[in-house]
Amino acid sequence: MPSTEFRTREKLAKLRTPQRPRAGRGGGSEYDCSALPSETRNALMLDQIARARVVIAGTTEATLPKPNAKALSAQAPTSVPALSRRPPSLQEKACGDARLILVTQVLELAQLNGTTKACQLLALQLASGECSTDLKEAARVANKRARTAAVGERTLFRWLAQYQQNGWWGLLPAPSAQEQSIAINDDVAAVLACYHSRDPQFRSLTNAAKHVTKQLGRDFDTWNALYGRSRRALEKVDNVKLIKARHSGSERAAKLPFKRRNTSGLKPLDVCLVDGHTFKAKVRHPDHGAPFAPEVTLVIDAGTRRVCGWSVSLSENTIAVGDALRHAVGNVGVFAIVYSDNGPGESAKVFDCPVDGIIKRLGSEHRTGIPGHPQGHGLIERSWRTHMINIARQFPTFQGSDVDSGTFRKVKAELEKEQRAVRSARDAGEVIALSPKCPSWKQFVDAVDAGIAEYNATHRHRSLPKREDGKRMTPDEAWTSMLDESLQERMSALELRMTFMPSVIRTAQRGEVVHLNQHYQAPELMGKRVAGKQVSVRYDIHDPTFVMVYTTGGEFVCEAKWNASSIDYFPKAVIERAREKRVNATVKRRQQQIDLALRELSPAMQPATLSLPEPGTPNVLVPIVGASAPSLHVSSPTDVAAHEAASRPFFDTASDRYEWLMSHRANWTDADAGWLRSYVGGEDYAELAEYFAGRGMAWDEGETGSVFKSAR
Repeated sequence: MPSTEFRTREKLAKLRTPQRPRAGRGGGSEYDCSALPSETRNALMLDQIARARVVIAGTTEATLPKPNAKALSAQAPTSVPALSRRPPSLQEKACGDARLILVTQVLELAQLNGTTKACQLLALQLASGECSTDLKEAARVANKRARTAAVGERTLFRWLAQYQQNGWWGLLPAPSAQEQSIAINDDVAAVLACYHSRDPQFRSLTNAAKHVTKQLGRDFDTWNALYGRSRRALEKVDNVKLIKARHSGSERAAKLPFKRRNTSGLKPLDVCLVDGHTFKAKVRHPDHGAPFAPEVTLVIDAGTRRVCGWSVSLSENTIAVGDALRHAVGNVGVFAIVYSDNGPGESAKVFDCPVDGIIKRLGSEHRTGIPGHPQGHGLIERSWRTHMINIARQFPTFQGSDVDSGTFRKVKAELEKEQRAVRSARDAGEVIALSPKCPSWKQFVDAVDAGIAEYNATHRHRSLPKREDGKRMTPDEAWTSMLDESLQERMSALELRMTFMPSVIRTAQRGEVVHLNQHYQAPELMGKRVAGKQVSVRYDIHDPTFVMVYTTGGEFVCEAKWNASSIDYFPKAVIERAREKRVNATVKRRQQQIDLALRELSPAMQPATLSLPEPGTPNVLVPIVGASAPSLHVSSPTDVAAHEAASRPFFDTASDRYEWLMSHRANWTDADAGWLRSYVGGEDYAELAEYFAGRGMAWDEGETGSVFKSAR
């Protein structure tokens, strides 16, 4: 509708909207809302819901949530099309055909008597019944009256004019009148406002109706009536906007319409998809043998659905993704586009660095999906059920969504019992037999290799072209038939190694570069083109004894050796550093959980005021000893120190000594004073400060100072 009052009135008059004078002061006109266009009615209902405010008499505790004006839109049945009418129904077609018969009869009579006389004559014949039976039946259908065939003269004139203007389409009956728009009261609008939100307490319309009833101060038993009115009003709300208001992310995308990506125009090596998947079965860890779920990373060609490369790892990381991509490029060649999600393993600087990333070296283009929308990777997400999940079903430790809960519980209990026995046997030095239900790491790798080969060779994908015998192609057949070897860029083993070496940007200073706190030297790093400038340092994750140095433009500079000027330090490989970091983080998390559980057994003492009686003069009873009694032996300071040293345990670590001293403060010596002050100022105490504080052993300079004074 127009924005000004004058243009609005002009528009309503043009639409012939029914109106009546408004009662009360001010005058004006009232218009029938049911005759307004659908867009106008939707906007009016949306405005009413958005302006819904519930004022609770005598209550200021809580207010109703504001309606989400963008999420709500009342949807009423449409009647008058804006640009073109909807296709006519069979009944409307029959009515238009009947009217065409009458108009044709008028045109035939008009050749002799004129149009006016023809309409008058035909109307008189229909009213008197002097016309044929077919004409009477056509008049009943045309006029939508079953009891009479009479059609007025003006009606015939109107049909003739409509036919001359729009042809047969002009004779179709006008669309049926709109259903009366339901009235949205303020309380119903408040319920819909609560329901159109992601608040967990309003996920059901029942809870929203009960909440509004309480806020209004009404009788609680009346919430049923409010629920019924809200349910009927909810049927008129736009379903798409309701979904957008109540859901987000992938859940919302799964409920809304979507577009299917067509891969029929893709050739091999055009696009590859890279994604990781947590294996749906427990396997034995390659290092310590405990059951865990490894990570499988695949590279799939989008045009042929062929798995071109894969890798297995302990968790999703850049090393696993890079290894899978290296395997794919080594097997089939370089892809034009690498498509992945934006997870930490796929979107790290190692791949996306514009200066020296792996994707940059390959000459490919890296595209990532929209966060929270896995539907964009539906091609590879759906394929997990075809290969990896079926491979996991081979093992008794399968833990997919459709596993039998009883069987899974028994297997899980057996593996947990096994691990408890392993820990006990480790302490006792015994050897136990492991459960055969959990596969080894080699069995897992062999199963993945065989399963992928079987998928490529035997799975007939419904999206691939058909063969001459009518069967769908397998991924291997599609790859063979569609591959253009002239466009296939293969890389040698040396090129693969050099290309997929991770890189970092460092500054060459004084003939060396620093990577992972380790120094690499070479005389070429003192050259004018690299000295004091940023260079690309490429390293081998399995061999930390050297790095390859390149300029930021990609020119090779030299191979720098680890600690070329020193041979006393042994380097740590990247794999070992990553393993230590992961293990330390796991130990720290588990230690925090243990501390929290132990605190439940020894709750903190409640502060209370303690009152002790003043000590009086003690009564000392001294026995009478004769002069000939032997004298008592007085211990020398050397004997006392030796006795204290013998009573102390041997400490494996400094933290053990600190715990013992804090638990035996009466045994502190002057030597302990200097050691304690040195220990609490070091890194060991800083890392365990929270641990000591939880056990009441935190260092307090004021409290402990008095102990040393008394010891002196």
